[in-house]
Amino acid sequence: MPENGELPVYPMTAMDEITYRTADALFNGSAVVNVIRSCVPNIVDPWHMPSADVDAILVGIRIATYGHELELETKCPHCEEENNFGVDLRVVMEQIRMPEYQESVVAGDIEVFFQPLSYKQQNENAIKQFEDQKILQAVPDADLPEQEKMDLINSALLKLSDMTVTAITGSISMIRAEQEIVTDPAHIKEFVQNCDRSIFGALRDKILQLKEQSTLKPITAQCSSCAQSYETPFTLDVSNFFGSGS
Repeated sequence: MPENGELPVYPMTAMDEITYRTADALFNGSAVVNVIRSCVPNIVDPWHMPSADVDAILVGIRIATYGHELELETKCPHCEEENNFGVDLRVVMEQIRMPEYQESVVAGDIEVFFQPLSYKQQNENAIKQFEDQKILQAVPDADLPEQEKMDLINSALLKLSDMTVTAITGSISMIRAEQEIVTDPAHIKEFVQNCDRSIFGALRDKILQLKEQSTLKPITAQCSSCAQSYETPFTLDVSNFFGSGS
């Protein structure tokens, strides 16, 4: 970290833009990692950066490369009219907040502390979830015996459940039980797998709350046709976030 506490952000190169248009690299996360490594060289290993920081970094790279204005296309929910309007990314940057990871969950004599997932953990979970959801969508129409279909569906559902446990485990930094402190991921996962429903629910709800704190807020737009205002989600879709400026 530089002495002034701010990371320098450089514009994307032509090679960075080519990388960002490679479908496989986008899917497995390497495009994001390579572009961050190129544009923010102080981040030595982007795979291990907190996932909660990724949005802020991508917004910074977008501003450095194309400027602070981003044009969005949305559809009015009232009249179905397509609308184009500009978003000031400097305002978006100011709204990004790091969740309050200092807040713990207490259940009896157990206190659980949290941490952000790394970008690598988040990306791996997203890929596995995508693959299992594709299986669940494809199996009902597949030309397979019913028992084989049920086996595939049950296997996919078990994997999705395990992903939930893995995501919760990765989001826990420490468990304190009386005078004992547990930080070993294997022991934390064992605790998550074997805790009762109320504790599991409290952990899940807290992690969802932390995720909500870092989620980008919707943007208010006004329809050019019917003049009514409406909110539209603002997400950093890595497949097109940089394309509009080129």
